[in-house]
Amino acid sequence: MFARILNRWAPRALAGAALSLALLSGTAAHAFTEEHVIILIDRSGTMRTTRASGQTRFADALVRGRDFVQTPNALPRLFAIWTFEGGGYRREQGFEDGPTTVASLSRLSVGAGATPLALAVCDAADELLQFGPGIDARKVVRLISDGEENSTPEATLCYGPPSATRYPDLEEGSWEWKVRNMLKTGDPLRDSPNPFQLVFDADVFFNHITLAPEPFFLTFVQEVAKASGGRYTPIDDVRPLPIPGDTDGNGCVDSVDYRFMLANYGLRVPPASPAADFNGDRVVDFTDYSIVLGNLGRGCNTVLPPVLPVHEVRE
Repeated sequence: MFARILNRWAPRALAGAALSLALLSGTAAHAFTEEHVIILIDRSGTMRTTRASGQTRFADALVRGRDFVQTPNALPRLFAIWTFEGGGYRREQGFEDGPTTVASLSRLSVGAGATPLALAVCDAADELLQFGPGIDARKVVRLISDGEENSTPEATLCYGPPSATRYPDLEEGSWEWKVRNMLKTGDPLRDSPNPFQLVFDADVFFNHITLAPEPFFLTFVQEVAKASGGRYTPIDDVRPLPIPGDTDGNGCVDSVDYRFMLANYGLRVPPASPAADFNGDRVVDFTDYSIVLGNLGRGCNTVLPPVLPVHEVRE
């Protein structure tokens, strides 16, 4: 119903604005021609924890993975899927297209072991850097986890004790220091003042009671995501699972979210609100419009009021 209402306004002005924004965002994209992503999912025993929604963290991690794959993106993308637990990880799928990846996600199952997070992130970063030589691709490690490193084998390069100091002042030799270096330079033992070579996205499930005040781990993943140009999404077990297009975090994508996106449409971030930039490309454009439109009504238990016509978009 909502799509029919919006399509009546056939947004020629929106298409023109989208074209100008595509040109504007080309600089931010650094002339990348495609995007390569490893979706790195924690399948350790604590991912069996049941959230307030009645779903386990692992089940909701798969929802987050599917949402990420199906979210419109300015660049063509290839996805690989790895899962990790115990003392290692599994390559569940090599680099494939979106529909193949969604199908693969539906076949995954949770495990019962500990969390070799440092090993998995470092090896995923190495795999990404070696994949597609000669292609100017944006490289992304997409982590979906619920806890910090505790079982990386000692014989591996990214093994280390936890840092006793917070990011950015990480202790040399700590696993956090090595993971940060790997994402930044491709070498866990070498830091550099240059920008990160890889983007780090992190969805972290947590319990607001046991993890308050915020531990070093959450600070670490949040700041590394920010520094690398990625996105950090904390997922509190007592709150609804984040939905693409939900700007106010109430678990429902409705006309409030649509109007909020329109109020920021045509602007870069900042001054636009990051909450309206659903795909994290630092501009609120036609892609964000498509995301909120495609999810209108999701998570809502009430009839939604009519949305604003598209022709009211700022040009």
